[in-house]
Amino acid sequence: MTKISSVKYTNAYVNLGMLILRVAAGWMIFRFHGLMKIEHFSEIAHRFANPLHIGSYASFLLVIFAEIICAPLVVLGLFTRWATIPLIIELLVLIFLVHGGFGFRDVEVVIFYLAGFVTTLLIGPGKISLDGLISRK
Repeated sequence: MTKISSVKYTNAYVNLGMLILRVAAGWMIFRFHGLMKIEHFSEIAHRFANPLHIGSYASFLLVIFAEIICAPLVVLGLFTRWATIPLIIELLVLIFLVHGGFGFRDVEVVIFYLAGFVTTLLIGPGKISLDGLISRK
């Protein structure tokens, strides 16, 4: 019982926690958002939201980049901090520009994703990652 109430931590548990966070957030974005957009590309691209006023197609391609390229990089822990940046930007745009007027309930899951990617940006991927493997050499 003393361990569970302790504020001390070990690097091994931090590394394991970061692995779980990276894989969960990155996989969910990739699998349930990115792949769906690829599967329905032609149906979605022309009517996609344009919150940055760069065109629906360009907005859609930026989101595809974040969800199909960057999310798997986060899962693998490769170029992790760089890969979180497009995802964080996408989620901030979604929260404040796309869903901004609809209230908190519509964005609470998005906020959890955002928290996971911001935490990964701040802490890094941990040693159980390709970045960790590369940095050991």
